Amino acid sequence: MIIQNEFISIEIEAAGRRLASVLVQDKINGRRYDLGKDIFCIQLQEAKTDEACSRKEYTDVCLPLTAQDLMCGTLSLEELPADATARRLVERRAGQRVAVPFAVTTDGYQLTWWAELREGQPYFRCGLHINPMQFAMPARKLTLLNVVAPEARVEGSVKGAPIVAAGNRLFAGVESPLCKSEVTAGGFACSLERTTHLPNRTVSTISAVMGFCQPGQLRRTFQLAYLNEERARPYFPLLNYNTWYDIGYFTPYSEKDAMDTVRLFGEELVAKRGAVMDSFLFDDGWDNTETLWQFHDELPNEFREVRKLAESFGAQPGVWFSPWGGYGQPKLNRLAAAGDTYETNERGFALSGPKYYELFRDMCLHMIRENGVNHFKLDGCSGMADPAPGSRFGSDFEAAISLINELRTERPDIYINLTTGTWASPFWFSIADSVWRGNWDHDFCGEGTARQQWITFRDAMIYAHNVKISPLCPINSLMTHGVIYNKGARGLTTTEGNDLADEIWSGLGLGTQMQELYITPAMMQPHEWDTLAAAAKWTRANAATMVDSHWVGGDPAALECYGFASWSPAKGILVLRNPSAREQEFSFDPAAVWELPLGAPLRYTLGSPKGDTLPPTAEAGKPTTLRLAPFQVLVIDALPA
Repeated sequence: MIIQNEFISIEIEAAGRRLASVLVQDKINGRRYDLGKDIFCIQLQEAKTDEACSRKEYTDVCLPLTAQDLMCGTLSLEELPADATARRLVERRAGQRVAVPFAVTTDGYQLTWWAELREGQPYFRCGLHINPMQFAMPARKLTLLNVVAPEARVEGSVKGAPIVAAGNRLFAGVESPLCKSEVTAGGFACSLERTTHLPNRTVSTISAVMGFCQPGQLRRTFQLAYLNEERARPYFPLLNYNTWYDIGYFTPYSEKDAMDTVRLFGEELVAKRGAVMDSFLFDDGWDNTETLWQFHDELPNEFREVRKLAESFGAQPGVWFSPWGGYGQPKLNRLAAAGDTYETNERGFALSGPKYYELFRDMCLHMIRENGVNHFKLDGCSGMADPAPGSRFGSDFEAAISLINELRTERPDIYINLTTGTWASPFWFSIADSVWRGNWDHDFCGEGTARQQWITFRDAMIYAHNVKISPLCPINSLMTHGVIYNKGARGLTTTEGNDLADEIWSGLGLGTQMQELYITPAMMQPHEWDTLAAAAKWTRANAATMVDSHWVGGDPAALECYGFASWSPAKGILVLRNPSAREQEFSFDPAAVWELPLGAPLRYTLGSPKGDTLPPTAEAGKPTTLRLAPFQVLVIDALPA
């Protein structure tokens, strides 16, 4: 049986009730890969039953279960229709799925291997549906890809980094931020390790991806042709105010506080200047910490009145929740209020606990149904390997995935910002819309004013905790703390010169869809509102290009010039910053900085939405040199000439 498109062909053969071969043809580069007869391998922890056959005990030995150990049934082919209304972009494309069912094992494990290919896509997905029909399955390692391929390497040093091979023309990985990618003697293997059993009478699905690209197009193909297609919610800017440091900072805020803030933002940014505000995020400070996730008395209408006002400006409320219970004294208060009623672990509340999961989920659903919430900041999910007693989940992490799926079922366009507890794996983004950049909320490093040092710190953390250690993790999906100018943020209560404009243009110019404004609106001057509105409108108008945002230049912590580049057939964008107190040069070749594909325009006319002085043109193959004044931020729009 063969499924194929213009980029990939997959040929699956069975013989004598055994799987005979799975061959993958990379039509882009003219290479063939044999996935072998053992297209999966599950390491099962050995179990020994006591003499009464009443109890199983597990040893330290693992025994492999492979495709060749099992008889296979009749291969089936399913046509996947295109759904023009689907949230996941990939589901708007037609495709095909082949399924290979295997005979039920003596332990009652029902396994089905599948492969899926969509029209116009340079990648395919494959995986296992696993249904333990009698007992929970003690699976400790599940390998879905074990491929012979040249020049294989793990692209990054974090958990959940993908494989790159074949001269940067192949990528692969298990689709989980917990995946394990390994280089083998002749190629690579992609697996998922577990410490808990797969639950019985429940179908668990583990999937992997393998894709191919043109020379020089690895990052763009992986991030745009694959990741962006598989997102639960398509990339698009979410401009949002956050109460932290402002009306709430480990302190409760009132309905009046919230209404006044929404009104000021709405009048200045939306009504007067025509920018779009998407969400007002109400961070820690809305709940009565002497209860568990119940509103305090100063929000007598919850967020209902706030919602009405926000919607009059085209926005909706968002809300902070912490699966493990928050931080500091408020967290201790919540734990004390819960007593022994809800499950906990060493990090706080255990989301995998049946009682706590139900309470937490129901309050999140209440926020959507009764308060119109369009945005959750889920702050703090325990990485505990062991679930709470009686849990249907394998860990708090699995519980978080289930929670997010339930929230998306309730409201498909919900934005999920998954913060503390995440890391720079690109495989988060079929689950969450953005993840935390890493390190402190805000701090200072480098030279210049406090605000310039904060900008350097913010971007240095993006570089150190993401770009440097996980090159294929998209910076367009990071929570960075964006712009901070308010009454409660240490060192950031004042501005000097162009500092705030530099912060706004560099923060939004990053291209991340999580556009955070930690701003006390009463502190903003008219010209500062003008700058914020201009930058916000520019990023929204250029979202189709800025989805391609990637790092260029050096390390901000080393005071090297750096920036963010993005390209589409319509234009190129380049945002540069000099973090040093001395003037510096930055030279770029459009072919390199925008990673131009074959057939792309080579000559560009340069302009700036913020009025920067620039050379009139730039041409591929001819380096353009720019001189950046101390702390200068340059914003460049490049149109094909």
